[in-house]
Amino acid sequence: MNENFQDFLADNSEVFIDSLIENEVIKEIPILGSSLKIIRGIQSLRDRAYLNKIKLFLEKIGEINSEQKKVLINDSKKNEKSRTKFGDAIFTTIEQSDSTVKVEYLAIAFEAYVNEEINESDLRLICHVINNTFSDELIDIIENEKPIGDLKNVVSSGLAETKYREMTFDGNSEPDYILSRTAEQLRIAWRKYC
Repeated sequence: MNENFQDFLADNSEVFIDSLIENEVIKEIPILGSSLKIIRGIQSLRDRAYLNKIKLFLEKIGEINSEQKKVLINDSKKNEKSRTKFGDAIFTTIEQSDSTVKVEYLAIAFEAYVNEEINESDLRLICHVINNTFSDELIDIIENEKPIGDLKNVVSSGLAETKYREMTFDGNSEPDYILSRTAEQLRIAWRKYC
């Protein structure tokens, strides 16, 4: 499909759906008419949900002073490619968050970044971990001094790492699981900024 045509459709989808809903022939076909109304409602709900997540993210970030703003602006001007990756990581995480807790953790991590306690690369990694972790496991790891869940269950999300022991004489050696550096950074930021 032509890229300009795709852009046109994206920009005009709501108008297009409105015109279909007003079409008398389509309105008379119950499944089609109802489906279009549902699609329009979902778009509005999705947009509203995304805006609410952005609002929550902005509310949870502490005050950013003028010096911090200058640093953020200067950093973003240094490398456009890095700025794009950074912005994509944050807004993709917000958009894909399936709970407000994930948005709150992201805001806390961003505040730690603004205060130069974590670097840009670590913040992008935190975004990845937040996106790939079940909310209850994330809460358990970040908020509990000693997590209740089995750490081996969160290795794949990046919250824990496998630590192998030396092989025993009988050949049996079960690994230990420890919190990852990323989990520790997020825990420290949560304790400080929550």
